[in-house]
Amino acid sequence: MSVHYLNIRLFLTISVALLGAILLFWRFSPTSPSPFHRSAIGPFSSGGDSLQHVFNQTLGFQKIFVINLPSRTDHRDSMSLAAALTDLRIDYVDGVTGVDKISLPPGGKEVKLDSGGLGNWRAHMNIARMLIEQNITSALILEDDADWDIRINHQMRDFAKASRLLVQPLSGTSDRFLDPTHPQPKEDQRPQDFDIRKDFTSEPSPYGDIDRWGLFWLGHCGTRFPRASDRNVPLGRAVIYDDETVPEPQHVMMQFGDSELIQTYPAHTRVVSRAWMNTCTMGYGISLPGARRLLYELSVNKMTGPTDMMFRSVCHGSEGRPVQTCLTVQPQLFQHHRPVGYKSSFSDISDHGADYNEQAFTRNVRRSTRLNFRKLVDGLTDYIDLFKDGEGADPNLGFK
Repeated sequence: MSVHYLNIRLFLTISVALLGAILLFWRFSPTSPSPFHRSAIGPFSSGGDSLQHVFNQTLGFQKIFVINLPSRTDHRDSMSLAAALTDLRIDYVDGVTGVDKISLPPGGKEVKLDSGGLGNWRAHMNIARMLIEQNITSALILEDDADWDIRINHQMRDFAKASRLLVQPLSGTSDRFLDPTHPQPKEDQRPQDFDIRKDFTSEPSPYGDIDRWGLFWLGHCGTRFPRASDRNVPLGRAVIYDDETVPEPQHVMMQFGDSELIQTYPAHTRVVSRAWMNTCTMGYGISLPGARRLLYELSVNKMTGPTDMMFRSVCHGSEGRPVQTCLTVQPQLFQHHRPVGYKSSFSDISDHGADYNEQAFTRNVRRSTRLNFRKLVDGLTDYIDLFKDGEGADPNLGFK
């Protein structure tokens, strides 16, 4: 056997081994799409930039944390199943049931939150502190009754495109922005829409440079668009048109927000803007700089109200706090799931009454992960859509 022949065999053996290693790395890379996303939801275009990272198991954030009271094993069972069936990797953080009032920041005793409110505040502060202690650059925070569409990766990809339009400077610059009302609007300026399909800025990490945003308020119980009279918040809106995951207007429940979204924009439109008048904290992205600001303002500086109202004051720059860059989205991407059962079990913070909920639902989420548990477990693809196009709103869903 010639030396030349042996060299060829050695070259082929090494080449095959290298190819196998590359394929194995791609298969288990956190930025590669999972089999669930390829088969159950459909193909996606990974592109050549960091938007591909939104399809990893933490939606482009470094971590996903879920707040769960150890006693609520029902919530933990459902959350673990929801995460597994949509290929998300989550870490649990224990909820808090007891807070020593001696540990409250200035103003805490005057606010007089009940035990549920204090526990909620402390749990969110514990997560902010964890990001700081572990130097976690970004995280998605969910409460344990949160629900989402099975197409959440695609939704977050569009949100990432939208967030860049609002927080990133124009390509090749460091201080020029797409939004003419940045950093604050003049009295005669009006909101301007930017289309994620046509408008572009610079393209860093998936959601924008980590020091350019503090909070992405992705799950809430209502919000509204900012106006020029709302002090120093930019007015620009990044618009996601023809989004099939958005219900038609008759199905969209604004809760504590207003109806400008459904009155102004065509059906199947989702809009990203600066957060204004948001309520509830069931889902939000936070950066490391945002966590530092949040922990200082809400746990060291002063307590001025319930957790979501203090988040609001940080985003508004009210109550003596400097304004932070907070974005939100309408309709929201994460929402409370309401299962069949007594409403008294819905929350450990708020009182929902003693009535019995006859039909499970999640507001504004078309292909709810939790409503589709059986379909996903059985490997079926005829998913349940609670808000079908062309149908009237169901008066029996208990939207209260």
